[in-house]
Amino acid sequence: MYGLSFESTRPVERPHPARADIALFVGWTTRRAGVALPRTVSDWLNARGFKDAAVRETLLGMPAPIDTWDAFDSLFDWHARAVQGRSELADDWLGLAVRDFFANGGRKAYVLCLGLPWPLGSTPAVTLFDALDVAMQQTWTLEDVSFVLAPDLPELHANLNQPPIPGDPGVAAVVPEVFVECGTPTFATPPTNGVRQLAAPRLSDAAFELWNSNVLRLRNTLARQRRDVMLLVAMPLAARDTRAARQLSDALTLQTSMVECATPWLLPLREVRTPEGLIPPDGALAGLIAASVLAHGPVRPAAGQAPLGVLAVVPQPRDEELRSPPRGKFAGYLSRLDSRRIGWPLAETFALFGPTANGIRLLSDPSLSAVREWRSAGVVRLLGQLLRTARMVGATLVFETSGEALWARVRSRFEDMLASYWQAGALRGSTATEAFTVRCDRSVMTQSDLDAGRVIVLVQFAPQAAIEHIRIELALAEDGSVNWQDAEPLAHTAEAA
Repeated sequence: MYGLSFESTRPVERPHPARADIALFVGWTTRRAGVALPRTVSDWLNARGFKDAAVRETLLGMPAPIDTWDAFDSLFDWHARAVQGRSELADDWLGLAVRDFFANGGRKAYVLCLGLPWPLGSTPAVTLFDALDVAMQQTWTLEDVSFVLAPDLPELHANLNQPPIPGDPGVAAVVPEVFVECGTPTFATPPTNGVRQLAAPRLSDAAFELWNSNVLRLRNTLARQRRDVMLLVAMPLAARDTRAARQLSDALTLQTSMVECATPWLLPLREVRTPEGLIPPDGALAGLIAASVLAHGPVRPAAGQAPLGVLAVVPQPRDEELRSPPRGKFAGYLSRLDSRRIGWPLAETFALFGPTANGIRLLSDPSLSAVREWRSAGVVRLLGQLLRTARMVGATLVFETSGEALWARVRSRFEDMLASYWQAGALRGSTATEAFTVRCDRSVMTQSDLDAGRVIVLVQFAPQAAIEHIRIELALAEDGSVNWQDAEPLAHTAEAA
C-alpha cells in the first residue's frame, strides 16, 4: 500500500531529579535490526555528548531513555538470544526485567545495552563483569535515577554443566472415570521442551562468595558518586547440596543499605523461553517499588503488592521460613554484627515473594543493612530522595562566600525542603520541629572546615516509619554537589553502609 504514514513521538522530557521511581537497567540484549532510533532519543543522546549519529543508532554503551514497554520492544529484539548447540532462540534477562518493570507499575527507565548476550548455555567471558562494573559509572551522570539493576548477574556467576530438566513425553494423563461438569476440559501436563528443558543458572558455595564480592564491587562503584541510589539484585538459585540450598540467608554476606536482594525466582503464567521457564524477581521488584513510590511516596514499604502474571515461586519457601520470629529473638539477630545472617528469617533478609491467600505477593521490603535504622528500604529511598533534592539546593549556593550569611541561607533552604516532605506526610510529627531539625553553624564545623570554606549541614529527621530518628551530616562541595559526610567509607569487605 502506497502513501504517507505519520508516526508521532514524544520528546524526551527531563524528569525532576528528586523523583524516586526511575530505574537504570544495565546488561546485554539485541538491537532490533532495521529499526531507526527515534529522532527525539537521538537528539537527547547527542545533547549528552554522543555525537556520532551512526554510533548512536547502535545504542551500545549509551543509556537510552524508555518511557513505555512498547518503546523498548520496538528498539530491542529480546527474543533473539542464541542457545548453544540448539537452533531455537531464548529470551534475554534484560528484556524480561524491563518487561516486568513496566508491567508492575514502572513509568520511566533507562536501558544501557552492553552488546549481544552470549549464547545461553555457554561460558561468559571473564571480562564481562568488568564491562558491567565500568558501565555502572553511567549512573553518576543520570541525576534522576533512583535504583539500578543488572539482570544478568546470576548467570554471570552460575556453574555450568548442570543436568537438563527431563522432558515430558506428553502421554495423556490418567483420569479416573467420574462424572464431571459438562464442558470441563481434562488435559495432560504440557511437555517441557525447548529452552525450558535447560537448567536455570545455579551457584555453588564458592560461586556465591564471588557473587557477594562482585555485588559489593558494584555497590562501591555507585557509592563513589551516588550514595542516593540503590542496587536491586536477584538472589541466585542455589545448586544442590550447597549451604545456600539448606538455608538461603546463610549464603548472603553483604551488609549495606544501598542493596536490596529479591528472592525466590518467579514462574510466570505466560510461558517464557528461559531455562526451566523461570525469571529472576528483580524486574518485578523494581516495578512494584516504582508503583508504590508514585502512589504513596518513597518511605512506604512496597510489601503487600501482587506481581502481575505470576503463577508460583521457585523454590517455594518452607512454612517456617515465612514465619517471623518472636520480636525478642530477632532483636538478638540484629545485635550480632557478623557478616553471616545465620538463622535469619527470609522476610527480614530479602525482598521476599511468597504465596498468600490472595496469590503471590511481595511479603517484605528490607535493605541489606545490619543497622536497625536503615533496614527499611523505604527509609533508604526517602534518604536518597532527600540527597537528590539537597543536591539541587547546593547547586544554587555553590558560588556564595562561606560565612554566617551563607549558613543562614543553607539552613533556611533545607528547612523549607524538609517542611515540604513533612507536609506531604513523609516525616512524622505533629509540628515541623518534631519532624526535623537543621543545624548549619560553627558547632557542626571544625576549624579545618572553616579554613577550607567547607559548609556542613547536620540534619535530623523522623521518617514515617517504625524508627525514632535518623541523623545525617551533609557537606556542600566546591562543585555544588552535596556529600553524605558521616556515611561509612567505601568498603573493601562485605560490611558497608
